[in-house]
Amino acid sequence: MINNANYSGNSPTLPYLGQGQALYVSAPANQSFQVTSPFLSLAYTSFTIEAWIYSANNSGDNGIIGQCQCPSCSNQCFYFLIRAARLYVGFTLNDLSGLTTLTINTWYHVAFVYNYATSQQILYLNGVQDNIKSNAAAYQGTNGTISIGSTQLLLTTNFFTGYIDNLKIVTRAKSATEILTDASLIAYYSFDLPSPTMDSGPNGLNGSSSNTATVTGVVNQAMRFLGSSSYFQAFGFYQLGFGVYSNKPFSIALWINPSSYTSCAYVQQSANATGGSCFNMLGIWSSTGNVAQLVAQGYAWPTIYGPFITLNTWIHVAWTFSLTDGYILYVNGVYYGTTGYYSNSGTSGVITWLQVGFNFACSSAYISNNAYQGTIDEIYLYNRELTSTEVKALANP
Repeated sequence: MINNANYSGNSPTLPYLGQGQALYVSAPANQSFQVTSPFLSLAYTSFTIEAWIYSANNSGDNGIIGQCQCPSCSNQCFYFLIRAARLYVGFTLNDLSGLTTLTINTWYHVAFVYNYATSQQILYLNGVQDNIKSNAAAYQGTNGTISIGSTQLLLTTNFFTGYIDNLKIVTRAKSATEILTDASLIAYYSFDLPSPTMDSGPNGLNGSSSNTATVTGVVNQAMRFLGSSSYFQAFGFYQLGFGVYSNKPFSIALWINPSSYTSCAYVQQSANATGGSCFNMLGIWSSTGNVAQLVAQGYAWPTIYGPFITLNTWIHVAWTFSLTDGYILYVNGVYYGTTGYYSNSGTSGVITWLQVGFNFACSSAYISNNAYQGTIDEIYLYNRELTSTEVKALANP
């Protein structure tokens, strides 16, 4: 830590990934985080750098990460920064500028890929290509400290003000599909042994379970829920329909295999681990107890009733939201229904908990506060609206 750079502390809205802490640095204090040993060689090779950033100042030059051998020598100084509110990257006189204007006090996933085989520099913003440069010579710096929160650009050191989280460096060129996954897949719970409560996605939002069993699933193993006080729980969801801000897109996809027609909730979100502000999202509805149908309920209770279910049968359920399209329900990979345009004004204002299998009673118009009985497998959670093609792929593993 340089000049007393520190971490985000315990905040209900930071960091974006909702676990651990983010690095906080201040440009006026010339703060950064430096790695001097071991030396990380990025010379004459492919590499990918990704991070979540939250900038308080986008004017001028604001360094995210850099490594510099010679600041005035072509291709011997690497810098990745925000320049005049756009991403900017280069190897000294071998640079690429992003095309999208960034907003301050907003979390972004940023990525830079250098592909040595194709001689390409590629910038990504929130998983989407922001610009590309061909015929780009390789980075050639063979020594230098990795600096996070500052960069050397010619004779000037540029510092960042804000938060940097989950920064990753790999010495290969990640594909566009991999970058999109890293930027948008919030969590993936396969429920597979030997660690059924671990997050197999990019962010490590591991959970815990109570009174559940591991059984055969659609893909490898699944989690069996036994009714009352049987649930899976995980923390860290910034954007999932009830997070820090309203009207942010999200998607939930999972397999369910119900063993009871009882009206119940099987996916909830809550502001804390023990209840309080929460709401039921996906469930089963029954008026007689002898038949039942799927139900998806957004905040403020716009509701889509799905098809009737068959007990002890696997059903793939996907539920997406965007301000433009509203809520959309897919069943077994096929579009079922939508609310159309819908403004989701509700939010907890904090990073939330996910409850699967039901944990506690929530205010709910159409999803009953009862416990789910059955099996669940392959839960995917995204911070974007999945396409129908993507949903179909998840329904056909």
